[in-house]
Amino acid sequence: MTYIEMQGLSKQYPRKEQWALKDFQLSIEKGEFIAIVGPSGSGKSTLLNMLTGFEQVTKGSFLLEEENVTNYSPKNRNIAMVFQEYALFPHMTVRDNIAFGMKVRKENKQTIEEKVHWAAVSLELEELLQEKPKSLSGGQRQRVALARAIVREPKLFLLDEPLSNLDAKLREQTGVLIRQVHDQLKATTIFVTHAQDEAMSLADRVVVLKDGVVQQIGTPREIYEAPVNLFTASFIGRPEINRFDGEIHGDGSLIVQDERFGTDFDRFPVQQVIAAVRSEDIHLSDGAGSHSGVIKKIRYMGSDQLISVLWKDVLLAIRTSTDSSVSVGQKINFTVDQKKVFLFSCNDHKKLNEV
Repeated sequence: MTYIEMQGLSKQYPRKEQWALKDFQLSIEKGEFIAIVGPSGSGKSTLLNMLTGFEQVTKGSFLLEEENVTNYSPKNRNIAMVFQEYALFPHMTVRDNIAFGMKVRKENKQTIEEKVHWAAVSLELEELLQEKPKSLSGGQRQRVALARAIVREPKLFLLDEPLSNLDAKLREQTGVLIRQVHDQLKATTIFVTHAQDEAMSLADRVVVLKDGVVQQIGTPREIYEAPVNLFTASFIGRPEINRFDGEIHGDGSLIVQDERFGTDFDRFPVQQVIAAVRSEDIHLSDGAGSHSGVIKKIRYMGSDQLISVLWKDVLLAIRTSTDSSVSVGQKINFTVDQKKVFLFSCNDHKKLNEV
């Protein structure tokens, strides 16, 4: 049985011509961790607000355990939401913030105490229960917000960019904690973020949104290794994928920048294309037949380095080992793994199907 079903969810605001979200379709199994990722204005937060009931649905339906809850009020959906801004009560202690919702629902005192203790232990908050939010760090406040959500034991967790206010180290720690809590509770979670690295590292499946329209749904590996269009290929992955105008010739050659980028493309018809290749699929080479360019910049990344190479009139990003001895201004040769080259239509930017 599908646990959550979103059927054509759409939102159009008054006096706005463009749809904020259009025909959103997604089925979620119980226990899945789904990440919704996309740039600002893509419809991510609009979707969450529709799921919680904060925004009215223009078209479509939202089913939770086969029950149509599209028109239910927020309090009747049994959905817990964790916000970017924590939304804690500043005058209450951590204990009271965690217990607040349960008191409103009039749960008995013993149950409240047991749940508060369980959440505090799970999220390492036992020493902070008597503190007030103003004395807590950003990461601690976010853990309190998570604790308040999990004691509700909701049917669905919605996380709206919960890591965006944290520094890099806390983002990683809290992200791992969120996934651990999800697994521990066997919860069903929808996690909204504009940071594609968070989506890729935490989620079972990723939904890529652009301008209110779903671009692709798949596992992180599928999204990265088999993007269905140029937007997904460019948005997912850092640094951004290298892209060029190219042409497939009758002999199966792919010509880019007036140079042969590969010869194994005879399965495609002769046509103009957009070719794209990730930085790790371009390799420094001393061999004959490779391309050449000049190093303009080197970024040391620890385990590897990113090299910006001027090839004719375009800058390439090449990821290579720190063992490679290179310097700015040096002329280098490189080869491209033609099996890792993506080809997209010049018209609609969709990935070309092999013939």
